[in-house]
Amino acid sequence: MDAFRAPENDSLLPSSSAPARWDPFRRPLDSIQPWHFRLLAAVMLAVTSLSLAENLAVILVTFKFKQLRQPVNYVIVNLSVADFLVSLTGGTISFLTNLKGYFYMGYWACVLEGFAVTFFGIVALWSLALLAFERYIVICRPLGNMRLRGKHAALGIAFVWTFSFIWTIPPTMGWSSYTTSKIGTTCEPNWYSGAYTDHTYIIAFFITCFIVPLLVILVSYGNLMWKLRKV
Repeated sequence: MDAFRAPENDSLLPSSSAPARWDPFRRPLDSIQPWHFRLLAAVMLAVTSLSLAENLAVILVTFKFKQLRQPVNYVIVNLSVADFLVSLTGGTISFLTNLKGYFYMGYWACVLEGFAVTFFGIVALWSLALLAFERYIVICRPLGNMRLRGKHAALGIAFVWTFSFIWTIPPTMGWSSYTTSKIGTTCEPNWYSGAYTDHTYIIAFFITCFIVPLLVILVSYGNLMWKLRKV
């Protein structure tokens, strides 16, 4: 079955034809001292705890006070939810694996973490793009006196989640893969493979999930700054 194929990464995974290569699912990397992993674990614990607390506060405060339940704040809450889930999945798993020094949870947990962190991370980035575009529409008024309503915010949020899912599910189905990082304690899309399928996915992923939302943000805030400067 090729849907969840093991990543083609000779620098990370053992080979039956080569003697004793490092396996990130069985032992730590020898070139990194154990205390380095423990230091990384402490940093991840601090960062993850702060992120979880701050994003949870945004979500709870928005739902508690009715005056904050505005369409634009739906997008802000969506951003906080995505960041919260990134920290809950990626941050927690990274903390635990760095305590051990290797990805002891196994390959399937690696695929799950790689997918979850990538998925929620792209949702967060596109949420920022959506916020920038909303500010441009409201202040520069290219569509006249049109206002952002609840249905517009809901459509934007639905687009963000659907679009992100479309671009993060392919590595679980054979187009590229999710694999461990160079130090073996986190998982991510396979940036390291030289295979054609991996290259095509990474290029398409980079354009649609980074370049395009970044352009939306730059163009929106660029027009916004130009408008404010004229005023």
